[in-house]
Order: sequence, then C-alpha cells, then structure tokens
Amino acid sequence: MQKLIPIALLTCILILGSCNSVDKGTSNATFFTMNGDELKRPVDYRSWIYVGTPTTPNDMNDGKAAFPEFHNVYIDPISYDYWKENGTWREGTILVKELVSVGTKAASSGNGYFMGEFIGLEATIKSAELFPDEPGNWAYFSFSNPEGDLKDASAPFKTNQCNFCHEASASDDFVFTQHYPVLRAAKGSGIDAVPENSADRTASNPVSIWDPTVPTPDNVDVGFPLGKSDLFAYLSSHEYRGFKTQEKEKHPSVGPHTKLGLPVKVFMNDAIANSLAEGNKEHPKGATIVKEMFDADGNLAGWAVMAKTGDSTDEGKGWFWYEVTSVEDENAIAAMGNGVVGCVNCHTIGGKDMVKSAFPLN
Repeated sequence: MQKLIPIALLTCILILGSCNSVDKGTSNATFFTMNGDELKRPVDYRSWIYVGTPTTPNDMNDGKAAFPEFHNVYIDPISYDYWKENGTWREGTILVKELVSVGTKAASSGNGYFMGEFIGLEATIKSAELFPDEPGNWAYFSFSNPEGDLKDASAPFKTNQCNFCHEASASDDFVFTQHYPVLRAAKGSGIDAVPENSADRTASNPVSIWDPTVPTPDNVDVGFPLGKSDLFAYLSSHEYRGFKTQEKEKHPSVGPHTKLGLPVKVFMNDAIANSLAEGNKEHPKGATIVKEMFDADGNLAGWAVMAKTGDSTDEGKGWFWYEVTSVEDENAIAAMGNGVVGCVNCHTIGGKDMVKSAFPLN
C-alpha cells in the first residue's frame, strides 16, 4: 500500500502493511511504511498536526549554521492525541520535517527571514519493534536529494549522526519540545482538550534553558562562595588566577560564551586537574573550572564557572553553572545554578563528565 488512507475512514497503514481501525488516542495505527530496512517517503503529512518552524540562519551563526533552513515540523494525529493524553511518545510516533530555504530577508512588514523554496524532507520514528538497538528506539531518515527530487525511500542515519545530540539536548524523550510551544501546551492536557482554544497565552509554561532545575546544595566547599554577590566579588578579585593549572594563552571559544569564537582562558583547581590527569570518568565534588571571557579587543568581559557540588553528576544536576557577561554588573547573569539545561546540553556532548576543555591545557 503506497498511500495512507484518509483518517476520516478510520483506517490507516500499519507497519506490516495491513489495516486496522483507529481508536482515537490509544491506537497502534501508524502513518508510515517500511520496506525492509528502508522507510518509504511519508505522504499527506501536511494534513497532520503542524508543530512549528524553527530556523538557525547562517547570518546568526557566523555563516556556519548546521541547519540554516526553515524546518516545518508535523506529527501524525494519533501520536498527537496520545501525547495530549499521556504526555509521552507512543510506539509508532512519526514526526516529519520539511526543509525550506531562507528566501528574501525583506518584506512589507520589515526585515527578517522569510521562506523560500522546498528543498528537503526528513523524518524520525519511535519504534522499539523496528529499532530496538537505537537509543530511545528513535531512528532518523532523510529523503533530501541534492540533485533535485526527493528520494522514494531512505535507510536510517547511523546512530552517531542524530541520536546523540537528541539524547543530550532534547527535553522530552529525544524530541526538542522546548522549542515547540504547541507540544508544550498539549503535553498531558487530556485527550479531549483543545489547547489552542484556551485564552491563556502562557498555558505551555515554558522554562528557560538557562534557569536552574534543582537547588544548589548548601555548604559545599568548592574553594569560593556560590552566592551571586560573593561569587562576583571573588571573580573580580582574580584570586582564581592562583590556580596552578591554567592556560598560558587565550584560545577561541567553541561555545556560546559571550560569542562563539571570541577569546577565553581556562583556570582549573587541583581537584579537577588531578581528576583529568587520572582519566576519571566522573570528577569529585569540589572540582572547579573558571573561564575568563574576552571581547573582540581582548578586554576581560565576564566569567563562566562550573563547580561540582554533588557526589554524582546526575545528568548535570550535580554541577553548579554560572556565567556573567560583565565585569562591572553582577546582575548581568546569563546562567546561574545547578542543572542549567543550556549548559548541560552543550557540555554533555564530547565532554568528560561535563568538562570539554582539552587536557593538558595549552
């Protein structure tokens, strides 16, 4: 069966190609067809539930955005109902991502980023039956073809191409719900709920990825205070420059500290330096790194701090994170507290228990 039967007929294509009636919200029905190891290109997805359209344009990423195009994201209606009822992703969930180029950057409404042309199509599926060895049982597919028309079928990407980033950074079981208020508002709202009919425009209760997710433990000795004013005063005193392990020269930042590519310099206390030297998989409580951040002219512009405050990493909740983007204003805080998702997401990828700095230091 090559095409999905309209849902109004209460039937749809199953994984194995047979049909079954749709029981709203709890059905095992699926909206995709596998041919061996390949996924047939999904059809009729624009009639599914539209989730949103993020874009990370080259202009805002030093001309090197990993995904510079618009991504129109759709989810099959049965999985959306299941998400509303249960707040989790069901077996057989499929999300389709339609890639659209950035077109003009000017319109009658003003300057901005406006859609151009359709340029690709991707999909992700959750299935323990089909992908038992994939993290979270999610597999990722691309039908994009640089030569023009979309491919009719696609084998899944290798695990390290997609799953790792989704596992480390996505809020809800490999799905980036933190970027989609439609999904946040619908989560667990109830099978009969219609979130968009609510007059409450804060119904999704978004939480900033730069807010702490757990309290910072009291009386943890990391060598300096962790209160806002006291920590700023400590950093302003430059006492951390007495750490034996520190970089001799600045290096371009590979993260968003102040701005990607601007100079930074790393200082490590003995606890983290010794742990890295020993090759430990998890660093001890009290391990601390201070990073000086500089502007384009080489002037000190702020600090970033990470300090191990827990006995275990606990998915980043055992680390205290701090970043201030001024050397004069203690309130210019970009992040502060334990388990800050924005910090954890970045430091999980390629880090040794959240530490991304190459060791030994230069």
